[in-house]
Amino acid sequence: MSRTTILTVCLTMILALGIAALALAPTPILLDDRWMGGLLEHVLSFALLMVPAALLRPAWLIWLWPTAAVYAGGLELLQPQFGRNGAPLHWVSSCFGLTLITLSTWLVQGVMELSRAMHADTPEDSRPEDGI
Repeated sequence: MSRTTILTVCLTMILALGIAALALAPTPILLDDRWMGGLLEHVLSFALLMVPAALLRPAWLIWLWPTAAVYAGGLELLQPQFGRNGAPLHWVSSCFGLTLITLSTWLVQGVMELSRAMHADTPEDSRPEDGI
């Protein structure tokens, strides 16, 4: 196993455990009584969960997205047993955060690939020089 793989797995697991601790705490750690604040927390926390894979192993996003979506659903199902209210809309907002990072990563990869292809077709003579 390469260092990048180990680093990706470790960072993702640490983030997943942190999300679980915050989601299953008997009282909300971040006391936000606004409804949209709770949804935003889900979007941001699950987007953050995808960042290590997005940066270090983008090919993993294809299977990490459904795995993380099931994880988010499992946390929502477990919350009532910890004195919290699980809500389907929280799961939807978690999936939105997962989707946001996944699609953004694929978009950036596509733009980079297009840029490389365009520069590969350009002869060296016609490229603008740096510093002029």
